[in-house]
Amino acid sequence: MRVISVVVGALVCGGFGCSKKEPPPPPPPAAKAPVRGAAGDADLRVMLAEVASAKACEMIRGAFRGLRDPVRHEVVSGILWMRDCEIENAGTNVTFTLGGLGWQWADKSQKKGGGTFDVHEYVKFRVTATLRGSLDIAYARGDHVVSLWFTPAAPPDIKFEPIGDVDVDERGLWSSVVGGISSIFGDSPDEIGTNEAKKEGTHQFAKELADGMTVAIDLCSGYQRFTLGRPPKGQLGAPEPGESHRRQIEIRPGGLMVFGPYLAPRGMTVSLHTGGPLRAGLACEEDIAAAAEAFVDEHTQPAIPTLAQTIVGSSATLKTGPQRCRVAVVVRSEAASTVAFDWQRPPSESARSTGGPAVRCARKTTVHSASDVHRARNAAAHRR
Repeated sequence: MRVISVVVGALVCGGFGCSKKEPPPPPPPAAKAPVRGAAGDADLRVMLAEVASAKACEMIRGAFRGLRDPVRHEVVSGILWMRDCEIENAGTNVTFTLGGLGWQWADKSQKKGGGTFDVHEYVKFRVTATLRGSLDIAYARGDHVVSLWFTPAAPPDIKFEPIGDVDVDERGLWSSVVGGISSIFGDSPDEIGTNEAKKEGTHQFAKELADGMTVAIDLCSGYQRFTLGRPPKGQLGAPEPGESHRRQIEIRPGGLMVFGPYLAPRGMTVSLHTGGPLRAGLACEEDIAAAAEAFVDEHTQPAIPTLAQTIVGSSATLKTGPQRCRVAVVVRSEAASTVAFDWQRPPSESARSTGGPAVRCARKTTVHSASDVHRARNAAAHRR
């Protein structure tokens, strides 16, 4: 048996070369180095510009935004309904074409030709704006805030047209004479008012858009904010109406205010504080359009189907359950005089509606939300 085993072993080793060691397989080829430096950075900036511009248009299109009073910048006295937003990308250079309707309360007196002409009404308008510039991105590591900045390369091209006549009250010794003569030459007081509104509106929009636009995202909470201007790196920018109780809004008799619309996949909660009676409601964005168009065109406004509504005397809370539609906040005046109010949606609810945190952080609250609470208390004390 031993002889047979030796013979078999010899045959096997002879056939397969047991006495030789096979060389190890060659190592895998080294990974190719990625493109770094100027070329890689340029491609990344182009990609970010395309993503950022699309994100900005997504946040702008269909939005009702508060318009600040031309004199009292801390007060919102009108609404801009951004119905259109188109973008053209050429590398990191971007062209935004924006268009919409709106209304803003005008309190203006002007002396002309010996008479004084007063305007006290909501001026309705149509506006388009073309902005050309570049997009940049910044990231604040400590705060985990991404900032997407649009910087105009030139003053924006604004086309502002008042809708309908702007009613003008004439005062002064020569007002009736001036009014009569000017009407003969095709420059009636109402036309003067319309021309002044056009000039004022064009100037105001050019000024508002001169510093560009910013989309800032707090990655720790998911909170997003779109603002005009360029907040510093790591900051979300000044809160808009609905983001803080310190953003005061004024509504005049017969007025309409609309804000949003907002995502509400888990529902929506709104707290309101007011110095006078208001009718407030939550409604799907598709149910708002007809009423907003009728208000601008000075037609009879249709009833707005609401998800929740109430008459607010001093403070109230509106709530609705999960919605597939985007939800807007609608406020109508119920008083015979000017009413100041404010409202806010909880920041955590807003952040969850857009997807929540993108990174894990020790901080759980939205950047600057604590200071907003402090300022809200001061604003409430001021109202009292």
